[in-house]
Amino acid sequence: MKVNVACVQMEPIRFDTVANLKKMTDFIDQVMAEHPKTELIVFPELITSGYECGAEFQNLAETVPDGESMKLIGSYAKKYKVHIIYGFPERDPLMKDVLYNSAVFICHEGDVIGTYRKVHLFAAEKNWFRAGCDYPVFETSIGKIGIMICWDTAFPEVARSYALKGADLIAIATNWEKPYEDDWDLITRARAFDNCLYVVAANRIGFDETLGFFGRSKIMGPLGKPIKSLDREVEGIIAAELDYSLPIKLRSEYYTFFKDRRSDTFDLLSKRH
Repeated sequence: MKVNVACVQMEPIRFDTVANLKKMTDFIDQVMAEHPKTELIVFPELITSGYECGAEFQNLAETVPDGESMKLIGSYAKKYKVHIIYGFPERDPLMKDVLYNSAVFICHEGDVIGTYRKVHLFAAEKNWFRAGCDYPVFETSIGKIGIMICWDTAFPEVARSYALKGADLIAIATNWEKPYEDDWDLITRARAFDNCLYVVAANRIGFDETLGFFGRSKIMGPLGKPIKSLDREVEGIIAAELDYSLPIKLRSEYYTFFKDRRSDTFDLLSKRH
């Protein structure tokens, strides 16, 4: 099975959901005009709101599946028959004051098929968001897809959990900030290689209040080598065709991580230190 994917690297305007959604839809139009075979588009973390929003997240948050962004982006997903993943602040449907740093997955028919709530919150995020606790694999017409958000990428266990659940690729929505470009390059390569798995990672650019962001969005091959990357601090698109049969072939030949792993020796990994 082959799948065509794209990453959008863009700069959101802090607090301005309307402007950010307009830019997102413009980019969806551009992706589909330039790469009409695209079946999955990945946007960065918190792309509807901006990152350093503090208490204002309460006013910017949306409830799944009826949020305004989901209605709008869903209409574009349906129009183009494309799957779309993007980051947004999510409000718990029952506990109205509880927010999550989430990514929503909209299918090619325009419907929300699920969300991923960031498990590993970073720094000040803990003041505004509640951590997620699950790693769902979304079974779609374009394969089994896992999602990570930013700091999750630094934890090998997250990507390995998705690989063990049979994910064909991992989509990463991130706001990885300066000056940690080398760290970002390293961990995206490592998570792909660790699991002999495709990684599709969209990072933002620009500056919020105290943090700047550098981009370097990437589509990584199963041996940790970039297929496409946007290494400049500019808005733009990267796209590639992925062949799901390649990781299977590699894992059956030399890269026999899953065949050779000794899970009976890993008890320590599940203990908190």
